[in-house]
Amino acid sequence: MATSACQAAIPAYSGLDSTIAIAAVLGKTAGAASTNRPFVRDVSNVFFGLYQRGLRFPDLGLRKIPGGYYSEDVESFVGQLLSLGYATQRSPIKLTPEGEKFCREIEERAQNRDDLIKLHKELEELLQGSPAPA
Repeated sequence: MATSACQAAIPAYSGLDSTIAIAAVLGKTAGAASTNRPFVRDVSNVFFGLYQRGLRFPDLGLRKIPGGYYSEDVESFVGQLLSLGYATQRSPIKLTPEGEKFCREIEERAQNRDDLIKLHKELEELLQGSPAPA
């Protein structure tokens, strides 16, 4: 019994890889509808907030920096978007309409739809300032 209680308290890794997760977060925070364009560190802090809400991505690295967190994975993804013409700015990040479409297409290829729905729900609550579930 004690083992199951411990396992329940430790959040499991998501079935989504970091590419899908980054595309989802950027689509929500750096698209045309976004009023406050994020920097890489802002997106990284969103991922730390998702981590606190129990969402883990096995191939996404976060490191502590003064004032928050940073992810080279996010930085690399944004750099690739820039090189493909899907973003026009790195700091703050600004996606082109084609970049938004590209991010949506990445999300549509997710095999685990339940985890994608959970990511969207937690992301929406996090960005609205709702507290993490206890």
